[in-house]
Amino acid sequence: MVEATEEDVVIRGLRLHTKRRRGGSEPPLVLIHGLGGSLESWAPLLEALPDRDVVMVDCPGAGLSARPRLPIRVPALADYIVDALGELGVEQADVLGYSLGGLVAQEIAHRHRRFVRKLVLVATICGVWVHPPKLSAQRALLSTKRYRDRVAAEREIPLLAGGRTARDPKMLAAILDGREGHPPTRAGYRYQQYAVLGWTSFRWLPALRMPTLVLAGSADPVVRPANARLLASRLPNAQLRAIEGAGHMLLFDETPRAAQIIERFLAD
Repeated sequence: MVEATEEDVVIRGLRLHTKRRRGGSEPPLVLIHGLGGSLESWAPLLEALPDRDVVMVDCPGAGLSARPRLPIRVPALADYIVDALGELGVEQADVLGYSLGGLVAQEIAHRHRRFVRKLVLVATICGVWVHPPKLSAQRALLSTKRYRDRVAAEREIPLLAGGRTARDPKMLAAILDGREGHPPTRAGYRYQQYAVLGWTSFRWLPALRMPTLVLAGSADPVVRPANARLLASRLPNAQLRAIEGAGHMLLFDETPRAAQIIERFLAD
């Protein structure tokens, strides 16, 4: 596999950390991580998409990217990422957003339509909940303790993940091992939560004409299937695919099945 190269770029005074693995596909695939994540979390998906040219960016305040002085909203997150990609020479891309990153991906498609060839939205919403997460999952989402305390993580991650991570102790252990490299700070995590408060794409989604894949897990306790159906119904050129038995972390614990669906969509 081609070795990835890492680079920091500075956008309007804010340092953002990026990584790119060159491949034979055009245009490149941009990956936008979820709440509390970082570009390091993409390792399983990279392995499952060996021929893809992939670009990853740590969102402001996450991973190795600097935290802005004041909290910023989803539109600003989208602009920072597109500008960072421009510094890397990326003028058009396929964009994949996971969970919170799916909100940012929708905003990129809305604000920078010529930049996005195809859109992949995984385990995410349009800002309007048909069925919100269970209270136990909502409480876990509010806390950052799972990033600092392994026992708390073993208790809370299954509540948030569902699917194979909740069923298979070995998968849970592997995911916990892989996410300990660059945990978010409390402030960085709170900034990400603030960014999405009150955000919605519901009104302008019908104006997004690019081909879109909405990928969901049938056993996702955070983004239940009805939310994915609503999201897909608002997009004029969307296809909805659900992986039976998969949970919120379907990109990481059902990687081969998810990667096959994504690759077919991008290559079509």
